[in-house]
Amino acid sequence: MDALPKQGESKGKIVYATWGTPAQREAETWTLLAFEKNYPDLQVDVVAATTAAEHMTKQASMLSAGAPPDVLRLPSWSAFTYYNEEAVRRLDAYFKRDGFKTDQLAQPFDVATYKRRWHALPRGQSGQWVFFYNRRLFGSAGLRTPASDWTWDDFLGTARELTRPAAGSSPAQWGTSIEPLADFYYPWLWGQGGEDIERTAEKSLIDQPAAREALQWVADLRLKHHVAPVAGEVPDGLSAFTSGRVAMWFAPADVELDLARAQPAIDFAMAPQPKGKHGQQAAFKPDVACLSFNAQYPDDGWELLQFLVDVDTQTLEYGNGLWLPQAKALVRAETYQKPPGAPYDRRPGIPNLTVKARVPVMLPRGDEMRAASLRELAPFWRGTRTVQHATDAAAKAVNAILTGAA
Repeated sequence: MDALPKQGESKGKIVYATWGTPAQREAETWTLLAFEKNYPDLQVDVVAATTAAEHMTKQASMLSAGAPPDVLRLPSWSAFTYYNEEAVRRLDAYFKRDGFKTDQLAQPFDVATYKRRWHALPRGQSGQWVFFYNRRLFGSAGLRTPASDWTWDDFLGTARELTRPAAGSSPAQWGTSIEPLADFYYPWLWGQGGEDIERTAEKSLIDQPAAREALQWVADLRLKHHVAPVAGEVPDGLSAFTSGRVAMWFAPADVELDLARAQPAIDFAMAPQPKGKHGQQAAFKPDVACLSFNAQYPDDGWELLQFLVDVDTQTLEYGNGLWLPQAKALVRAETYQKPPGAPYDRRPGIPNLTVKARVPVMLPRGDEMRAASLRELAPFWRGTRTVQHATDAAAKAVNAILTGAA
């Protein structure tokens, strides 16, 4: 990393705020140690949290106290509030001054830009959302690898083939699970021609016919077709997939790294988002890293930001099992795209390689809007509320936030 620019001249500490599981934090520690090796006059102090929610609570407290970190990671849903309130610095001047190139960043850049200005750099969760599938269960059912342009009907048919009733001491096996689809329903709306919020930020569109049709189709996987378990019937979260109880799991491509650590080992591969009647689009929503508006040493903080997305750093973090890389120089290599073992073919998870990548509509107070929608839709997924009543309530809640944010 000898070619890394070094504009900062101060000696001292940079405060970096991040979050993650103990395994993720340990892996990121190696990144920060590598930074200190390249910048021996600087030390990185870390403000860490286990969850994104805990992290954001800490950041709000530090910001209100007038002592935010120099560099901070932000979940994409929360980032736009920070952009809008100018709590983080615009980076365009740094780009111009240092000739910073974006080749090592995955497109589209929507999560890092606001009002046509750069406010952050994408960092972590840089793969598209895909379906992971259990190769052993596919083989037992006589199923082939899903085609790159498979449809919703193909997906439903595959889920039916993979669903098995309980037999003796063997528990039921399910084709898929509602929970991850309900938590991140955006590409299903797009595939049906729907949206969740107008790009002009004037109102919610989740109560419109196309959105309702998409949500109902997803819910029917459980309520009508019975290829997904009811809530509480299988282990929580990803363990439902790693235990073999669920054969297809919807998640960001970076979940590959969690699956690689699963015990016992699971033989898995990935397939792209299925195509709806209005096309095939994959969701893409990386987190970001930002430079605090009142960073004590902004030039040194900018050096850390550049280091965090440097190609060599991405290689290091991928090797340590932290995040998948995003640089074209890395993800376009055939050895990366087609590894000899699981997931065998990474192309479905690389933005814009096989399926068009798109970011949900990101707005200030986006985390509040998302939470409101999920809260109002929750009874619908359980089958205790109609799609009309649920989406009417979700639209009303989101519109109230939009009106307050205007």
